[in-house]
Amino acid sequence: MKKIRTLIIDDEPLAREGIAALLERDAGVEIAGTCGDGRSALAEIRARRPDLVFLDVQMPELGGLELLAELPAAERPAVVFVTAYDHYAVQAFEQHAVDYIVKPFRPARFAAALARAKEQLRLADTAAAQRKSGELLELLRRMEAGAAAERPAAPAAGPVPAAARLVFKVDGEHLFLEPASIAWVEAQNEFVKLRVGPQTYRVRDTLQAVEQRLAAGPFVRIHRSFIVNTGHIKKITPTLYGDHDVLMNDGTKLRLSRNFRDKLKVLLGSAAD
Repeated sequence: MKKIRTLIIDDEPLAREGIAALLERDAGVEIAGTCGDGRSALAEIRARRPDLVFLDVQMPELGGLELLAELPAAERPAVVFVTAYDHYAVQAFEQHAVDYIVKPFRPARFAAALARAKEQLRLADTAAAQRKSGELLELLRRMEAGAAAERPAAPAAGPVPAAARLVFKVDGEHLFLEPASIAWVEAQNEFVKLRVGPQTYRVRDTLQAVEQRLAAGPFVRIHRSFIVNTGHIKKITPTLYGDHDVLMNDGTKLRLSRNFRDKLKVLLGSAAD
């Protein structure tokens, strides 16, 4: 009997390992590979043509839904979504996806999703699966457009108010943060580190992407690796060669690079004169 060639796509290593461990229990499944980001996953799907993918919905740069949108309907495999979406979006998955599992998922729920996918593949109902994935993408686009239409328009002039809360994906969970609570952000390879009170959180994202999300608040890029909340600065001390040390209220000392010295006036205001 032909095994079901399955690709695992999730930006969290532990999630990929957990899905792989559950799939390895099934002799009818062959793991074709794993991917940690949407771009490489897109290439893998085109190259390997898997029968089935377990696809994380929310990933940096290219999420699961955006990934599917870049594939023609005929190239889309059967999909089990791995998601932490709220119940409204889950209703959409129920109607238009092969199946979905919500993090953190139980082995029994995972087994049920896999059984459903195997049954659809057994019936060779690929045309129905492709149609459903297309319907899902269109439905979620309409949902997003409707949400955007309900948001009030930005004022014609003056500062843009900061978002009430920001959501970051941390260790498979969604962390809701008040922008004012974030003291500073540091780039660490493919992660960023957020300092919130006495806690630090590692988020798989780029500093540039986080900077864009913080643009409406009191945040300033002071170095290629650092963003600071001006409300959490204790003092700024000049150092050699035009650099400055920025001491935060939590005791952390960060570097204000001379390449960002135009930001100094933003930080100091009238005291810079």
